[in-house]
Amino acid sequence: MTTSATPSPTESGRGDTRRALSGMGLMFLCCLLFAGMNACFRAAMQEGLPVALMPFARGVVTVLVLLPWLLRGGWRTLPTRRPGLHLFRCAAGVGGFYIGMLAILWLPFADAVAIMHARPLWALPLAFLILGERIGWDRAVAAAIGFAGVLIIVNPGGEVSAGTLMALMGGVTGALVLIGIKMLSSTEPPSRVVAIYALVTVAVYGPIVAFVWVTPSWTAAGLLLAGSLMALLGDFMASWAVRRAPVALLAPMEYVQIPASALLGLAFFAEAPGWALLWGTLLMVAATLYLARSAGR
Repeated sequence: MTTSATPSPTESGRGDTRRALSGMGLMFLCCLLFAGMNACFRAAMQEGLPVALMPFARGVVTVLVLLPWLLRGGWRTLPTRRPGLHLFRCAAGVGGFYIGMLAILWLPFADAVAIMHARPLWALPLAFLILGERIGWDRAVAAAIGFAGVLIIVNPGGEVSAGTLMALMGGVTGALVLIGIKMLSSTEPPSRVVAIYALVTVAVYGPIVAFVWVTPSWTAAGLLLAGSLMALLGDFMASWAVRRAPVALLAPMEYVQIPASALLGLAFFAEAPGWALLWGTLLMVAATLYLARSAGR
């Protein structure tokens, strides 16, 4: 009697399910960490720290974590044959993070996070324009429904504030980052993409921070450090998640940040979420779920 080391289809299916569930769980934790990062950075800015210090601190923490790898010779892998594409991704990320910080500073916390999380919807028309991807009528309708949710949160019947414009631009730049990473992923290792972005962030914001430097209080410094560490852990969680589950399952999980941000806004900033946030978010989630399902097909 012989036994086979090859797992049965049932066992293989269970293994795939467990991996997908673990990936979704990691993405859930990632979203909670990023919601906490935004809350810490907003509180730090309200303590009087300049906006530019937020991306600079995050970049410094990332570089410090990568430093052992760089010292062991990882710097030799940084030269790339696609500098223009790296520049595109870095410009979108460096500018988008600053814009996002302005949005969470100027708008109600949960509203800013919700509007910026329209980036999966922005990615559709941008992918058509930049990547030449084909878009079916059903996906176009789904995206339009999602944008209707964004409009409900923005409240076009009222005055469109500078914070609203920053949040909308944050969604666009976030989509451009996704497209840039997708284009780089065909040839560039993740370590190179992360390292180049972190180094560019520090190089861009270092002189700005030196010019607008404000010595932080112990409270502000603690918030800045906590937010940077949450961002770093969130990046690792996202990296581990995409290795375990399809992107189509992970993309809708990002919307966990919206109710988490609403609770944080209520608890720490005394901002009660309105009904517009609920209905607008439901439309955005429904549209993203359909787009993710169609992408999976």
